[in-house]
Amino acid sequence: MDASINLFLSQRELAKRWGRSESAIGLASSVGVGPRYIKVDGEIRYPVDEVQIYERACLFFDPAEVALQTLSH
Repeated sequence: MDASINLFLSQRELAKRWGRSESAIGLASSVGVGPRYIKVDGEIRYPVDEVQIYERACLFFDPAEVALQTLSH
C-alpha cells in the first residue's frame, strides 16, 4: 500500500470526519471556506496537515476557563 495515500482525505472522508454531508463540504470548498485542497485527476483531496491546521484554527476557547487556568497556576 502506498503510504502517501494516507496524507490526503477525500471529500467523503472529510465529511465523515466532521459529521457533515459531502455536498456541504463541497459547497464550503467552492466558496473558499475550509482547509486548503488540491485537485488530483479532477477530484478534490485535502492534505491531512491542512485539515488539522484548519481544525486548530476553529477551536473555541472559553475565556472564563482560560482565566481560571491562569489563576490556578
